[in-house]
Amino acid sequence: FVMLTTDEKFLIGTVLGDGNLHRRFKWENVTSIKLAHAPKEYDWLQWKVDKASKILNSSASITKALNKGDLKAYQWCAGFSKFVHLYNLMYKEGKKIFCQNVLSELGLQELAIFWCDDGCIVKNLRIKTDPRTGKQYPNPLQETVGNLAVYEDFETTSTIANWILKLTEARPSIKLHKKTGLYYLLFNKKSVEKLCNAIKIYVPNCMAHKIDLTTIPVSERARILKERAIRRQERAATPVVDDIV
Repeated sequence: FVMLTTDEKFLIGTVLGDGNLHRRFKWENVTSIKLAHAPKEYDWLQWKVDKASKILNSSASITKALNKGDLKAYQWCAGFSKFVHLYNLMYKEGKKIFCQNVLSELGLQELAIFWCDDGCIVKNLRIKTDPRTGKQYPNPLQETVGNLAVYEDFETTSTIANWILKLTEARPSIKLHKKTGLYYLLFNKKSVEKLCNAIKIYVPNCMAHKIDLTTIPVSERARILKERAIRRQERAATPVVDDIV
């Protein structure tokens, strides 16, 4: 049985998705927390850092970093002895785990942070054309769905799905990601609406697009699809240059 304070729950929420805890075993009493995001999510990182700094009573600064592929990103890192307890709850042999005992203590705020990190709304852009009138309208068979990129084994993904169901009454489907051999969660239109309605009061304005369920007009869909087709053609026409050793 795990008892967590409100502050501990928030800190765990920040590492369910894009955040991580790191422990250097030569300093057993110090564990660091690291949050990193791409430039377009700078405001989201700042929101988390501001709240974490108040909890930890520390001054915090966000620094630039290099991510994979030399992609510029921003990160915040801090080390505290109180993270050792959280590390022992969230990690096993250096790997992040999703334990039922820990998840059962977390609430909608932590789920909202997790969704803003790893979840997304996938809106239907498909258009059907009436062959008689030529009028275009959205394809009713292609509905808005939500994805949560868990990428864990089936048992762990099931544990996360049950936690979400208990909190929001949204029942996701467990899907296999063929490239990785791991699993993710897929929410149909009804389920993603339940999820978004349950967590929306915990989602800051900078991440409002993560719970935006508004329908895209047909005219806008046509424009987006055309732009995507142009980008695909441009990528296909770009020659691949081998690195010179």
